[in-house]
Amino acid sequence: MKKRILLISFDFWLKDQHSNFSDDLLFEVTKLDMIPSDLSFLRQLSVDVQLARTPVMEKINAIQPD
Repeated sequence: MKKRILLISFDFWLKDQHSNFSDDLLFEVTKLDMIPSDLSFLRQLSVDVQLARTPVMEKINAIQPD
């Protein structure tokens, strides 16, 4: 059985940012088909912890990652 893993990234922190390296990395990982795990993604979450908490908790409850 594959391990269920939840990967998250956050939105830009600064107004002049054009990229967030963690999100860029997750985008590249989505292109891979040789990962030996069941990956789920939450990308570009708000950097405000209170706003990010709800979607993260909903996803954790839905997929029950290892």
